[in-house]
Amino acid sequence: MPLHLRTLSMRIQTVHIVLAFALGACSTVAAQSAATPTTPTVAADPASPRWMPPTSPPVTKADAAQRRSAPNGKGAVTILARGDNAFLARLELAAGAAVPVHRDATEEYIHLLEGAGVITIDGVDIPIGAGDTVYMPADAEVRYQNSDANMVALQVFAGPGPAAKYANWPLEE
Repeated sequence: MPLHLRTLSMRIQTVHIVLAFALGACSTVAAQSAATPTTPTVAADPASPRWMPPTSPPVTKADAAQRRSAPNGKGAVTILARGDNAFLARLELAAGAAVPVHRDATEEYIHLLEGAGVITIDGVDIPIGAGDTVYMPADAEVRYQNSDANMVALQVFAGPGPAAKYANWPLEE
C-alpha cells in the first residue's frame, strides 16, 4: 500500500479508537505540580479562573476549547469534551517532563499521537510511543517519564472527577 494511504488509514484508525473510548464513556497524565491527594473544587462562577464547564456542548469547536497550562510550564491540557460519564482532552508534555506517582478514582486511557516515554502502572515500567494506547485501571498507581521529545496525546477519563485537578492549572488566553 502506498505510504500516503497507510498514513491516512492510521489516522482513521486513531479517530475510531478515540470515538470508541469517548462514546463508551470510558486519562491522568498531569505535570509535576498537578497531582494531589484530594480532588480540587471546581469554581461555580464562570468568571473564576478555576471554573470548568460541568458538561460540554454537543460540539466543541477547536477555537472555543478551554486550554490550561500546568503551573510548572511543562504541560498543557485542551478540554475537548466533558460529560457526566467521561472526559476527553488533548494533553501535551514538554520533553523530559515527568508525572509524579498518583492515583485516579476512574479508569484512564491515553492514546499517544506524538512522542514517547515510560509509563509505570502498579510498579511495572512500560515503554510507550506514538500510536500506542494505554489503559489504567481505576485507583492504579501511575507515573510517567517523558522522553527527550514533546508528547501529544488524547486523554480519556471514565468519569469527569479526576479532571477537576486541571481547575488548578491557569487558563491560557
